[in-house]
Amino acid sequence: MSIGSAGFDTQLDYVVKGLIPAHSLCSIYGPSGSYKSFLAGSWACHIATGKDWGEHRVAHGSVMYVVGEGGIGVPRRIKAWEIVHGQEANNLYLVNTPIFPAAPMEIKEMAIAAKQVEAETGKPVRLIILDTLARCFGGSDENDAKDMGAFVRGCDELKKQTGATILVIHHSGKDESKGARGSSAFRAALDAEFKINRECDGNALVIACTKMKDAEEPEAKAYDLRVVELFTDSDGELVTSLIVVDKPREPKEEDLIIGAVSNKTDNHTALWQCIRSRTSLKDPCTIALIRDDMKSMGIDIKHFRRWLVKLENEGLVRVDGNDLHPVIKDNT
Repeated sequence: MSIGSAGFDTQLDYVVKGLIPAHSLCSIYGPSGSYKSFLAGSWACHIATGKDWGEHRVAHGSVMYVVGEGGIGVPRRIKAWEIVHGQEANNLYLVNTPIFPAAPMEIKEMAIAAKQVEAETGKPVRLIILDTLARCFGGSDENDAKDMGAFVRGCDELKKQTGATILVIHHSGKDESKGARGSSAFRAALDAEFKINRECDGNALVIACTKMKDAEEPEAKAYDLRVVELFTDSDGELVTSLIVVDKPREPKEEDLIIGAVSNKTDNHTALWQCIRSRTSLKDPCTIALIRDDMKSMGIDIKHFRRWLVKLENEGLVRVDGNDLHPVIKDNT
């Protein structure tokens, strides 16, 4: 027991100060193609090397990244970070298969692996990233509170056995305004949650805090993305990746336009961002090209025409034959 305000000046431990608390369960979520995994990889590299992330100090330690999605993309993102920062992220370990927190044996195996990582690096495991919730959920139902409860309990047990913060990468629901998809039991269990979106021109991401349990929510900030050349493949083609430039700035006002649309989904947002990205670069912007862009992002475009009609009816897009033009409203 304690009395009254005793302990009021206890400082919260952190993994990334002001963003990711220590010994916590956290999540970043957003639509497909919003650069969620790039952000998680950036945090991982900074923690593994002890390098401040922008204005935020980090707790130097080891990181375990469960690569349920991304495949070869994850090590390429890490290499891009190493090239830009001139450091090797040797304390960052990739687990190249999904794990299922609801299965006690898998938690036990991850805890053993964490001890091995700590022994090899001499650094405690500060962060375990699960990419994504869907891939680490097995055959269970994300919308079922009982199944989600089992997932959360597994994450809590993993946190307890390793002392690490668990960061879950998750997807938005069909109605973006209602947050991450699946049972609300997940969000209720989180210590911190962040919504990630591509900025209007597609060349940056925006981080908006949607929950911070024991501290003040940080303001939404935008972070630019930088293309990094990695190597030339056997066909003579240049292979590149992206890194997050950890210098915060204010999000562009145009992001408020799509944010004001009622009953929008991730697909409406992705469509708007694809159109804005092409037109900002003065690239051709036709219906066929935008459809291809969305397909390349892994989006099922079965209802593409319906999404386009909604944006047109909302006055955000002008359709001129096969050409698409964004309509930028004056909010002043």
